[in-house]
Amino acid sequence: MNVVLLKPPKFLQVWAGVPDVFNDPAAHIYPPMGIMQLSAYLKAKTDHDVTLVDAVPFLWSYEETTQRVLEHKPDVVGLTITSHSIRCAATMARQLKAASPGITIVLGGSHVSAFPELALAVEAFDFAIQGDGEMPMEQLLDRLERKEEPTDIKGIIWRKDGNVVDNGPAEPYEDLDALPLPDRENLPTERYYTPSNAYRVASTIMGSRGCPNRCVFCNVPHRFRARSPEHIVDEMEECKERYGIQEIHFIDDIFNITTKRVIEISEEILRRGVKMRWGFKASCKQVSPEMLEIAKRAGCFRIHYGVETHSQEGLEALNKGITIERIHEVFRMTREAGLVAIAYMMVGCPHEKTPEEVQRIIPFIRKLNPDYVVYSLFTPYPDTEIFKEGARRGLWDADVWEKFICDPKPGTKLPTMWTEHMDADTLLTLFKRTNRAFYFSPKVLIRTLLNLRSPAHLARVIRGGISVLKLQLLSTSSRRI
Repeated sequence: MNVVLLKPPKFLQVWAGVPDVFNDPAAHIYPPMGIMQLSAYLKAKTDHDVTLVDAVPFLWSYEETTQRVLEHKPDVVGLTITSHSIRCAATMARQLKAASPGITIVLGGSHVSAFPELALAVEAFDFAIQGDGEMPMEQLLDRLERKEEPTDIKGIIWRKDGNVVDNGPAEPYEDLDALPLPDRENLPTERYYTPSNAYRVASTIMGSRGCPNRCVFCNVPHRFRARSPEHIVDEMEECKERYGIQEIHFIDDIFNITTKRVIEISEEILRRGVKMRWGFKASCKQVSPEMLEIAKRAGCFRIHYGVETHSQEGLEALNKGITIERIHEVFRMTREAGLVAIAYMMVGCPHEKTPEEVQRIIPFIRKLNPDYVVYSLFTPYPDTEIFKEGARRGLWDADVWEKFICDPKPGTKLPTMWTEHMDADTLLTLFKRTNRAFYFSPKVLIRTLLNLRSPAHLARVIRGGISVLKLQLLSTSSRRI
């Protein structure tokens, strides 16, 4: 069978957490790691003809994407989506069906796991996969080829006689080292980037799945599984030698699950002599001077810390399981190790009841002294504890997302901020103020210029700076999210 695994355009995405000025279609373009991993698996395990198509970096419209997909004459198209991109997937699936009614559409991604009972609410979706998709997709394709029903395949959601049948979630894939390295063939490697990348050719690696932490605002699966250091460095070597990739950002939900893990990966990089710059997303819990020192020697230059809030009360309300004192200690250690420290912060959290409370983030950040801050407005993501709490408090209907999923039309009012104590205009004003206080600081501007590594890095910094300037000009009456 001919199979196309597709990352659809994101023009119709519901943006949450940051205003539109930070979400132009060409910003923050990461490789589509989920379908890259699935493609590699299917190519290794089956005889099906599998093609990857990523519409996002080319800025293709839905019409052009449909044409590009149909060039491969697919029998099956697999789409990966989040709940916030349900309109993107629905639009894409409907256009594909209209152009080629015989195509089978299979849905995967976090949206299916969050809302399995509604995964096929859009008629154009034929099948959905709940959980790790490699083995269920392999088995489903074989059944489709033989024109058999997927009756006993765990993870598959399908229709029988007009009724939706849920076979239950797929078993988590435990031995991640048994998976082939993600498929990067025929993808536009040079087009992937974020403003924080220092070099022109950068990519991502996912070294684990899941996160054992229980933050109330997050819906990442809690079952943690990790690849071995050897398998991760195999991928780094392939990225460098086969694809000319100069920089890696690890997108694990938590890379430093232990300091030992980071040390072992760093030791393997040093043992093989792999010369690459890399960074990772981290918790402040598991950090030590030894870990930071060896990571830097192995090429690490940047760590993204999930700080989230500026008070001990806030950390406890968000179930972060850490103290403010520890956060300050970690940033001090990171600076002393000579690494770039980035703080992720949320504005307008449920525990922040007044503008004065929100603005305490400004002196906190000055004392913390990160190299950069990534601010976002607190967002109650569906299928999280904080979303359910908001529904209990009457901030939104408990089924607001279910209604949208069944009819993902434009103009639907979805909860993208916590407006119990302050309205959306006030929150946007505070968001602008916190960004201005940090990024208009002469200290930050000078440090940014001194840290420039390449012309490509300069271009991305300028682009990010323009977004910050646009934010300050954003009217509170305009569309925010």
